[in-house]
Amino acid sequence: MSKPMHSTPQQIDEQAAEWMIRLHEGDLSDELRLAFEHWKRQSPQHGAAAERMQEVISQLQSLRTQAAPAKAALNAAFPSQRKTSARKPIVRALVLAGCLIIPATVLLRSQYPARWLADTHTAPAEWKTLHLPDESSLTLSGASAVNVHFDKQQRRIELLQGEILVDVAHDATRPFVVQTAQGTLRALGTRFVVKRTGDTTILTMLQSRVAAHSENRQHALEVDAGEQALIETDAIRSLGHIDPQRIDHAWKRHQLVVQDLPLSDVLEEIARQRYGLLTFDRAALADLRVSAVLPMDDPERALNLIAETLPISVRHFTALLIRVDRDTQTKK
Repeated sequence: MSKPMHSTPQQIDEQAAEWMIRLHEGDLSDELRLAFEHWKRQSPQHGAAAERMQEVISQLQSLRTQAAPAKAALNAAFPSQRKTSARKPIVRALVLAGCLIIPATVLLRSQYPARWLADTHTAPAEWKTLHLPDESSLTLSGASAVNVHFDKQQRRIELLQGEILVDVAHDATRPFVVQTAQGTLRALGTRFVVKRTGDTTILTMLQSRVAAHSENRQHALEVDAGEQALIETDAIRSLGHIDPQRIDHAWKRHQLVVQDLPLSDVLEEIARQRYGLLTFDRAALADLRVSAVLPMDDPERALNLIAETLPISVRHFTALLIRVDRDTQTKK
């Protein structure tokens, strides 16, 4: 049995919410049920969070009458084609908010409805390329979501989560803009990558230039090919130089290129590309760093590659529950 994960109460609640979502989407397999039972036994806090989850189920029944008008309002706010499966994202958002004890009125002003009702999104480890009306193209990596705003006056992509590769077709009458919560990126050239990570946006230029503006409009920076920049709501700073060809090649092969990055950050990227829970103790792994090219469309293989070079153990309790610990027995 693995050691209890040292998580904050908020992190445990977030994990509990995700478990509720998984347990109430589709068929409940024995494997999933066992993984959930293992999670509950990790600590008394986990068990208490599980009980709160069950309370939320009954509370959501009373919200069903409110879900229809809420959906209508959201569709009005995001007037694009929706698939019939859009109902499930609404339930996901309501479940998550309920488990975290967020009032429904706050939920409707939060990022969750926009994220799960996105025009286009990808599942973990799924890559998707969109061919836009102006002959530009947009590639989404796994677990990403965007809204697309195209008309006679604008070409605007709203990145809600994850990472996109943009290849811009020339149009002198309509600028091409990528917008995130941290700022606005106006394309002055052709090819670049935008990534949402936490409260920041990372811009990676592969060809030509992009003019980046912080959300508060007080900071601006032109980023040239081979450069990378970090954008926050009130700041922009250069992250130095990158190899555009290496990044471009990695995108075509669905790979993640990391150079001297903390292991915990890499594990978070891998966790985003798989279903289930990937748990680890950030403090215990704090001094371990990774330089590698990892297959993001095969997160299990990515984990194995890291384990071959770093002193860690990867334990699979089920296909949905993995624990990464520091290996104190073997020196690599």
